[in-house]
Amino acid sequence: MSASSALDRGLQAAVGLGLRRPRTVLTAWLLLALLCAVLVVRSGGSAFGTDIERSDGSDSVRADALLRAHLPAAVVPDRPNEVLVLRAPALTVDDPAYAMAASAIAERLQALGPGVVAGGRSFFIDGDATLVSADRRTTLVPLVVVDPRRNARVLRDAVREAAADGPLAATLVGPASVGLAYRELADRDLRAELRIGVPAAFAVLLLVFGSLVAAALPLLVAAVSIAIALALAMAFAQFAPVYFLVVNMVLMMGLAAGIDYALFMLVRYREERRAGATVSAAVERSGASAGRAVLFSGATVVVALIGLLAVPTNVFRGLAAGAIAAVLVAVLASLTLLPALLRLLGDRVDALRLPLPRGIGGGGDFGSRGIAARVARAAVRRPWLALVASVSMLALLAAPALQMRIGFAGIQTLPPQLETRQAFDLLQKDFRIGLVAEAVIVVDARRDAEATAVDAALRRLRDALSADAGFLAELASERRGTDGRLRVLKVPLPGEAEGEPALQAVTRLRAELVPQAFGGVPATVLVTGTSAGYLDFFRLTRQSAPLVIALVLGLSFALLAWAFRSIVVPLKAAALNLLSVGAAYGALVLVFQHGVGAAWLGLQQVPIIEAWIPLFLFTVLYGLSMDYHVFLLSRVREHYDVSGDNSGAVVHAIGSTAGVITGAALIMVAVFAGFAAGELVMFQQIGFGLAVAVLLDATLVRLVLVPASMTVLGERNWYAPRWLSGDRQRSRDRAA
Repeated sequence: MSASSALDRGLQAAVGLGLRRPRTVLTAWLLLALLCAVLVVRSGGSAFGTDIERSDGSDSVRADALLRAHLPAAVVPDRPNEVLVLRAPALTVDDPAYAMAASAIAERLQALGPGVVAGGRSFFIDGDATLVSADRRTTLVPLVVVDPRRNARVLRDAVREAAADGPLAATLVGPASVGLAYRELADRDLRAELRIGVPAAFAVLLLVFGSLVAAALPLLVAAVSIAIALALAMAFAQFAPVYFLVVNMVLMMGLAAGIDYALFMLVRYREERRAGATVSAAVERSGASAGRAVLFSGATVVVALIGLLAVPTNVFRGLAAGAIAAVLVAVLASLTLLPALLRLLGDRVDALRLPLPRGIGGGGDFGSRGIAARVARAAVRRPWLALVASVSMLALLAAPALQMRIGFAGIQTLPPQLETRQAFDLLQKDFRIGLVAEAVIVVDARRDAEATAVDAALRRLRDALSADAGFLAELASERRGTDGRLRVLKVPLPGEAEGEPALQAVTRLRAELVPQAFGGVPATVLVTGTSAGYLDFFRLTRQSAPLVIALVLGLSFALLAWAFRSIVVPLKAAALNLLSVGAAYGALVLVFQHGVGAAWLGLQQVPIIEAWIPLFLFTVLYGLSMDYHVFLLSRVREHYDVSGDNSGAVVHAIGSTAGVITGAALIMVAVFAGFAAGELVMFQQIGFGLAVAVLLDATLVRLVLVPASMTVLGERNWYAPRWLSGDRQRSRDRAA
């Protein structure tokens, strides 16, 4: 049995299961989705973390390993790790009312017990003037918080309760508080995505189908896919750390893929019913044609995302695992759950029709078939002109990508009205205190190292740090391991860990200050800390990009070559997708880094593109753009196998798929626009980048580049070695 025959039999079995036992299949899917939804609601919030973890052998990873091995884990931190910012617009710290309000907040925090707050400092206790701003309206209360990641919410809620209706504004700032703010913003953005993306997608489905029932089916498939994929991501998190953004990514990918795949199947089903096929025959034929396209589209997305699993960090691996789960479940639901629903509903799938204008709601035409066919015919008539013009446009849009700067959006990109952002701004404006960022220098002395030489080197380093404005050397603290081998010097940094000053300071520390201080000393000196970890993450992303790109291109080439029995089709698809990705990169830089149209679009101008986005965007875009490419080329291949007319097959396929591809693209754009409507810059960037690329794919690439390139190549489109094209004639015979 050939691989193609095995695939056909697998598709028949999946679709046939829904046809033979529709009620059993429907019940099983709904019960599983309900169980997964309950599991996610009950414990999903604690399954994913906000820390970026890596296993790449970088300096920060090695330093952290040394700290775990040679320093006992302290139950109580050795220095303040959160700061309470108190401010009264109408009072100063010298007013009794200010002191009374601060005392009430302190008593509330003490009531939490030493298991939450193990200590702290205050101007009202020791009179430390450095804790008071110049206008004497703001004071800091540095706190020693036990297990801050776990206790951040408890502490924050206690502060809000104690300061409610009082004269003081009280806000916590620190790594744990900032992480909590990011997580809560991500939850708010998730709700915004649902509030914008789902209604917009439903509106497009209504225009495509003209029926409430038909429009609801793809949403049901997407909802089931999301619930199950989130539960799978939670299961994955039990074995490996998963970044908290996986929830938003599963929602985005589940909506986009689940709706689109069900849309492809449903449109083909309605076409077969209009052609006179019975319900069962229509379901079977839609599974054999659209189902095959869905399977290869989903496989291409998964293949693209697999490349991210090779990057040793929880950011890429967690997001990739969640997105892969969403796509796989969406494919399986489209091939089993949807056939079961169609078998049960029959023609009632068109129930509750809307009084839409003629030409809209036909299940795929969407009023654009004529326009699409005319554009495609124009590209076929003048293929070289269309090819040069469209490639030039995409290349021009991609040009700004050469100026891309990667980094992490820091606290300064949080909404200005956010309490944590306001408190951080006060901290930076009125105080010289390093709390959010610090450099951790780990000195691992060898056996032949003399203690005096190491001590002298550390003194030289501290002197150099004191002369560098990028460090708060006066707040540095030193600690030794129990075996005397390890020395740890912690030096606070002003500003935020993601900021350029902190990153440059750590770069100088590694490249200049440490080598100068420890030259000739037999010791290994490594620098870690949040800023150092970010620098190592940037390096890891750059080093991993060639491997990921090679994996994606290689695996997708093999998959598409087998699917279409051609080596030219996957090569051309790769070139077109790379053009789309480059254009999306250029649009990101134009809007976010240069601010072109950012205010008009409601997006935030920032100096960087999030470090993880370019690589993640490449894999997701490469996979999703194949949805339309595979669906379109499947129709081209069907017509070509029957007629042998390459140009005619292209024009016919574009005209016949225009409505469904336009609808699918608009749905994806709606979902991604909901993503971009969030407050976190990272979501704005990923949503905008995906939306731009999908629009380009569904218009310029599909209507102009594809027909022009296929016309120029002619019969060469379908060239394949003999071993690859063995099933071609059999496919043509079956089609005939």
